[in-house]
Amino acid sequence: MTAFNMNFIIDLITIFNTGFSIVSCLLLIVIGLQKADALLPTASAKLSMLLMLLALAALQFFHYLSLVGISTVFTSSIYALILFFATSSFYLFCRAFLQPETESFRSFLILLPAFFVWLIPTHIVIPLTFALGTGYTIYICRQLYQMRDSRKHFQLEMGIIVSFAFNALLILIVGLSAIILQEKIFVITYANLIGFSLLAMIYLQLRFPDLTEKAQEIVAMRYAASTLKNVEAEPLLDKLKNLLSKEKIYKDENLSLSSLAEQLDLTSHQLSELINRHFDLGFSRLVREYRIEDAKSQLINQPRASVLSIGLDVGFSSQSNFYTAFKEITGETPGQFRKRMGISEGLINY
Repeated sequence: MTAFNMNFIIDLITIFNTGFSIVSCLLLIVIGLQKADALLPTASAKLSMLLMLLALAALQFFHYLSLVGISTVFTSSIYALILFFATSSFYLFCRAFLQPETESFRSFLILLPAFFVWLIPTHIVIPLTFALGTGYTIYICRQLYQMRDSRKHFQLEMGIIVSFAFNALLILIVGLSAIILQEKIFVITYANLIGFSLLAMIYLQLRFPDLTEKAQEIVAMRYAASTLKNVEAEPLLDKLKNLLSKEKIYKDENLSLSSLAEQLDLTSHQLSELINRHFDLGFSRLVREYRIEDAKSQLINQPRASVLSIGLDVGFSSQSNFYTAFKEITGETPGQFRKRMGISEGLINY
């Protein structure tokens, strides 16, 4: 393959990535706003998410213009301004997520330097903005490190979060090198990193629809220490067990830490601590275990019921989520469990 063909393929992939990113940002805005009440309950937190996704979409639009020769990013003050907003809103979003107790509209004061972007040459603003982003990333990594004690309950979720932090660091390295890179190399690298990050976000949202809820729980556990000092735990535990065992609220696929906390008249942090202290589990793991126990009973007692119908009945949103949780907890698939329990294959309807 000639160098020309290789460059053409790289350009084509990058252009596709820019278009995909713009559509993805709009899609993530819709998904994010639907889940924002549970994940980011305040107006300022939702605003930071909205600003971040809009800024990413705008960056990809400018990358597209650069690739097709309509504009250049290294001489565009508007691009530099959007880049500053993308970096700062990313920090605001992470802060609202990782430190919800400190989140307020005053945090948006960090956007004020944007008014001075026009006074600095663009080729200097770009690496300076990424340098600022380096400071933000150090802060985020520090917050993630402080959550290390939660890993035994959230190995997968923590791994995903750390992976995104690593990807952010990679983006920063590219940005800091902007002053010595050719514009096209910078645009291709940065545009594709953004595109692949958004692709990963959408895949994870589809593959693990409760991931954001689990991530919120990790944060809640971090701030949960000593929140039950003035709370009588035993009556709450009895009520929690009753809700799970008798009322079977786990069958609600939209059950969340915050919605269950409301039923118990607790905060999310208090409920997280209550569950962790008395069950030595996280909320999501506890709910999954109740769902799987119910599913195991149905798999035996309803041999003609399909695996999918049982999974949906106990509260899972899809067959893949049911299979993943079932194997995580039992070490085998629902079909293998049925066979081991002596359920005739002729009766099994997959």
